[in-house]
Amino acid sequence: MPKTIKSELLPIFPKKWENALKPYWSEESQHDLKVKIQGHYDTDIIYPQIHNIWKAFSLTPPNEVRVVLLGQDPYHGKGQAHGLSFSVGDDVKIPPSLKNIFKLYSLETGCREPKNGNLIKWAEQGVLLLNSSLSVKKDEPGSHSHLPYHLMLNAIFRYLNTSRNRVVFWLLGNQAQAHSSIITNTNHLCLKTSHPSPLSAYRGFHESRLFSKTDDFFKKEELNIINWCLES
Repeated sequence: MPKTIKSELLPIFPKKWENALKPYWSEESQHDLKVKIQGHYDTDIIYPQIHNIWKAFSLTPPNEVRVVLLGQDPYHGKGQAHGLSFSVGDDVKIPPSLKNIFKLYSLETGCREPKNGNLIKWAEQGVLLLNSSLSVKKDEPGSHSHLPYHLMLNAIFRYLNTSRNRVVFWLLGNQAQAHSSIITNTNHLCLKTSHPSPLSAYRGFHESRLFSKTDDFFKKEELNIINWCLES
């Protein structure tokens, strides 16, 4: 009988990120998080599929990060989450939160609203697409917020805070904004607004100007801007 997704082992954390985070994330803390993640995949239906849990790190190496987009937790419906915050596969209906992101995207960039919600093109340009929790139990939003993902995220933010690259942080919602105090390097830009969920987008997300503020920052620093357009 073939293995089920729950019997697969957690993939190895990408080596470049492991090396980058060593000064900020202890081996004991790493091991503890990985054991707890594996335990949940072994006993429950968890999203994204286990082989996709480190996908954001695989697509966006630490020295290539230009934008950090931090949300809340993965989509909790079947077939939606695939390892990048807010992103879904080509054949998956665009979720409401991503629809709100695309409304802002179309308004600010002039790009056509995409036909699908796959954000891999952004990840490949240095947009680190993360959530405050990287996993979630089926149909139970926020169910893995108790896992020590915050220690990993704190390490990521501490590493990026020291980066010589200019980085723009998009902190969407209260959970994401809890990490803002780590960003003390004035070479970076930290943008905070409400989560794009229909329940909270009206609290400032629609007026946040995330795309244009990010472009303006990179232009001021005489750096190439992100090619946000997802439709060729």
